[in-house]
Amino acid sequence: MRKILLNLIFAVMLLTSSVYAADNNLNSIVLEGTDSGYNVILRADKVTQAKKIVQADGALLIDLKNITSSTNLDTRYVNAKNVNNVVVENYGNNEVKVYIQAEGIEKADIIFETPAAPPVVVGDGVSKKQAGWTVAAFVFMLVLAGSFKKSVAKDERVSLQKDLTEREIKLYKEMKSNIMTSAKIDSRLRQYRAARNMSAPVRRADTIRSLQKMS
Repeated sequence: MRKILLNLIFAVMLLTSSVYAADNNLNSIVLEGTDSGYNVILRADKVTQAKKIVQADGALLIDLKNITSSTNLDTRYVNAKNVNNVVVENYGNNEVKVYIQAEGIEKADIIFETPAAPPVVVGDGVSKKQAGWTVAAFVFMLVLAGSFKKSVAKDERVSLQKDLTEREIKLYKEMKSNIMTSAKIDSRLRQYRAARNMSAPVRRADTIRSLQKMS
């Protein structure tokens, strides 16, 4: 029972992860110049985990999880100056890496634009929305694990009580059988002794008469 439930949980997690990644595509990247630097606008189906990494040469690496780049992905520039290069790479584990070389790009803000939600500004790690979902999922898994642990403990107690009950019934039957057997033996022994005591005087009398006749 426990192995089946664990396999079911892992299967649901894997299916959920794969479906989420398959339904989330990066469709467009907009590099927008602002007074303070740049906005890197990622147009995708859903907000996902994004990590901002500034490399030694000043280039910006944006590591995206649980997403794939669209086959017709396009890159647009709005008031963007001194941009050297933008490269998008797809990885096999539903991961996309975006490399941007531009002056002052290390201070850029990363913004997710999705069809069903307002723009979401992403920090150096995950977005607040994604972090909230991550915490909620973690709490849910803790609650699920606690419930599963209680269920297993309850099943073990019920199984132990059942084993003890069956053992007690077996011992009771064996003891009752032994008592009945002992009672039968005692009854036969008493009958034998009674019959023996009744026949003893007769044999003694027969012996005395025989002696008298011989004398």
